[in-house]
Amino acid sequence: MRKSTSKCLLGCVALTLAMVVAGCGSSNNGQSSSTAGSSKSYAELRWGQAPFPGALDYQKTPWAQVADVESLAVQNLVEFQSNGTLKPGLASSIEHPNSTTYVYNIRSGVKFSDGHLLTVADVVYSLDQNLAKESALKSYWADVASVNARGSSAVVVKLKQPSAVWPQVLAFTGKIYEKAAAETAGEKALGTPGHMLIGTGPWKIDSFTPEVSVQLSRNPYWSGPPQPAAKISISMFKSESTEALALRSGAIDGVSIEAPKSLANVPGARLLVGPHVEIWYLIMNTTQAPFSDLHVRRAIAYATNVQGMINAAFPAGDASEAVTLAPPALFAGFNSSQVSKVFETLPKYGYDLTAAKRELAKSAYPHGFTTEIQVLAFETLALQASEVLSSDLAKIGIEAKIHEIQTSEASDLYGSKVKLMLEGITSPYPDPYGAVSVMLPESEISSTGGNRASYRNAELNKLLTAQEAAASPTRRLELIGELLKIAGSEEPYKPLYATGWLASLSNKYVFPSYSAWTFLNTPWAMEVKQAG
Repeated sequence: MRKSTSKCLLGCVALTLAMVVAGCGSSNNGQSSSTAGSSKSYAELRWGQAPFPGALDYQKTPWAQVADVESLAVQNLVEFQSNGTLKPGLASSIEHPNSTTYVYNIRSGVKFSDGHLLTVADVVYSLDQNLAKESALKSYWADVASVNARGSSAVVVKLKQPSAVWPQVLAFTGKIYEKAAAETAGEKALGTPGHMLIGTGPWKIDSFTPEVSVQLSRNPYWSGPPQPAAKISISMFKSESTEALALRSGAIDGVSIEAPKSLANVPGARLLVGPHVEIWYLIMNTTQAPFSDLHVRRAIAYATNVQGMINAAFPAGDASEAVTLAPPALFAGFNSSQVSKVFETLPKYGYDLTAAKRELAKSAYPHGFTTEIQVLAFETLALQASEVLSSDLAKIGIEAKIHEIQTSEASDLYGSKVKLMLEGITSPYPDPYGAVSVMLPESEISSTGGNRASYRNAELNKLLTAQEAAASPTRRLELIGELLKIAGSEEPYKPLYATGWLASLSNKYVFPSYSAWTFLNTPWAMEVKQAG
């Protein structure tokens, strides 16, 4: 390990933590938070993003591209603010009579976009879908014992044990849609073309053409503040080069992006960067040879030139090398000095080809092997990182060709189909557990689970459960530190870099509250207003 790299990492972690705790982790979007923009409405907001596989239903397809579309039309019981704190959504107030009981009082007079009144039955039905066997979000609801109506205006959620993160979990899984329409469509059809979710949000989904576009228009029954855009058109681009051309030409007004260098300097637009809550990592399937060999995983970790990946894709400051699977920005709720101490104890694998060769020599493959790096074809950032990785692995005798996976194949990448793969995940809420809760639990090894490394460790699983129910933040941080040490030592995933949720927006508009929390979980287009 190069000492200069090690010192820089620890210093950057401490600095980032200090900034987050001091409240400086807000979006770096080049505009003051007081810039409200024009109150005038406008005809259409045209947005671009990458495509996604499957239905436009977050419970089936928990992709960020689905969340940011669905959140425009479907509201949550509680919502995130741009700094990650919570505010009421469809719940007018919340009662917490004991450590395992939450009572959500539902706002009265709210209507769905088809004119039907929101009822407690709609709320119970929507929440119950998170517990269904087919739900891709069911792991987040593992602590939920029951969801029941209390009279005609409240819903009671009972947990199996106290949970430090439940309020935040509900803010991204508590989306409420119309029961009757969902039952008419049927579980399998819901979210497919012609069978859209009907919500209470500012806009309604008019049409969905998979991998092409989504069209939305104002919900005529919306009773909140006026919707700025009469219509929203979301176009899906399979490459960032075509996205950049569309933004340059004025065909779109803004775009969610992966590789900022391609869109960092578009004339008439600016880059929006939120706190570094998205983590990119390398999956190594612990049940598949040669990655089942711990020394192979460690060799790859040492041979990964993370700074080279960052230099290839990011303007200065828009990404930071990751020490572990939970970026520092997710620890804002803990004491910063205590967090720094935890990070100092974590295993670190800086770019060191000598150490990589030494680890490979200890493995069953001392002379190397041939493999492939799996990467989603539409993720420009991952493709650029894969090229850097392939080049460096060749230096220690590992020939790794890049295998581009098309969108239609992406939802089937689990179990034995994953070997060595680059992927990114945005924590759905501002807590370190948000990043690891789908990647590390043994329960997530399934046909739809997030533990794509098929990683098993009984001690780590006990720590995952214990930290969530810990009585104090200090104790909880200790337990999180212990589980991150285990994961770092066994290295089923090589952490690469953390970055903010990124977008590029035309200078014709302002978006002062931009962050991952608002963009993915709230009707974000309410804040996109005409400049001046």
